[in-house]
Amino acid sequence: SITPDLFVLDASGNQKRSEHVALTFNSHVTLICRTASADEELFWHYSVFESNDLKPVTASAYLSIERTKSGEVSLVLTKVRFSMAGVYQCSNRVASRQINIHVYGILKAIGSSVRLLPKREVVGHVQYQTYSLDTSVRPFVACQFRVGRYGIKYTSVRWKGGKFSSHPSLYEISYSADESNGFIWSNLTIPHPSFDQALYGKYKCQFNIVSGSMESAEVEITIPPLVKRADQVVGHYSGEPFIYTCDVVAYPPITEPITWSRDEVPIQVNTGGEPYVAGEDWTDRVRLETKQYTNDRLVFDRVLPEDRAVYSCFVRNSFGNATGAFFLRVKDRWSVLWPLIGIVLELLILFVIIVVYELRRRAQARKQAESNGDLYGSSKTPGSRFMDDENVDDISLRQRPVRY
Repeated sequence: SITPDLFVLDASGNQKRSEHVALTFNSHVTLICRTASADEELFWHYSVFESNDLKPVTASAYLSIERTKSGEVSLVLTKVRFSMAGVYQCSNRVASRQINIHVYGILKAIGSSVRLLPKREVVGHVQYQTYSLDTSVRPFVACQFRVGRYGIKYTSVRWKGGKFSSHPSLYEISYSADESNGFIWSNLTIPHPSFDQALYGKYKCQFNIVSGSMESAEVEITIPPLVKRADQVVGHYSGEPFIYTCDVVAYPPITEPITWSRDEVPIQVNTGGEPYVAGEDWTDRVRLETKQYTNDRLVFDRVLPEDRAVYSCFVRNSFGNATGAFFLRVKDRWSVLWPLIGIVLELLILFVIIVVYELRRRAQARKQAESNGDLYGSSKTPGSRFMDDENVDDISLRQRPVRY
């Protein structure tokens, strides 16, 4: 063929023959142009993207032109620069072949941390410092990329990590680009930080340019230890089992065992792994378990009245420490019946009062009726009573029906 053969040879010896080839910034590659005839002279030309103004390639600090073999001329890029992106053409006096070289790289990868607000809490008779999320500060990660001039249209940015793939609505993505200089910024933000552990940790920004070419960087959203605030006062019945978990959100993860205290007295752990407190008998009744972090769960097989106290857990990592506490109130298992018994007694007393009142009212009404009857009978003379009887008979006669 009279058309030159054009390909890219990377530092590992891999050859790439494609219309578009992506090179990472600072990499070492060689552009090789060959022709079938050893007598043909080959020439290299170059232009930036979006321009047809091809000019002869000249050697520079990071680019050299080599003619070590007949019928072959090479461009050796010892350190690929962003300014080297563009269209390269190798030609003889009859035909030519072009290749588009894209240069890309990650300039910056930035992480951030969740901000916490300190505050004082009082649980029972114990005062301690705790923290809450500062929702006014939005944690984010960001990556800055760069490509050669006019190469942005060939690029794309993707994010991975956290809950982004399953719950993208929990995030906001912003993107900005400087087309003339080839700069690209991409930010991934958590607008509403929460106690969800899966939101914090490692994220990856992936910069893609042409098919099969990708550059990536890892960034992190960290969070100092934060104990989820559960019920600060817990009521439990005597004799029943009880479990309390010190629920912690933290990144980097907690590596040291979580420690506990009872009324500000440290809970120790013996060689057998059993917790104990001076002056308390917890034998075969209280233990520490691990759910997420070592010793993050305090377990009572059965609660006794003497277990009434303020219990607190303490956690730490390289970013800080946190404390959580709760007041365990132990109630008698029959205590729930006392309010019910009180209600029944109140209803019974009310019923007795109503019955007694009704009996008295009826007795008084009966006496009043009898008293009024005697007074009415004694106030009439015999004649008046006879006249009343006559009037009744007269009325009866006048109302007797007539038969035909």
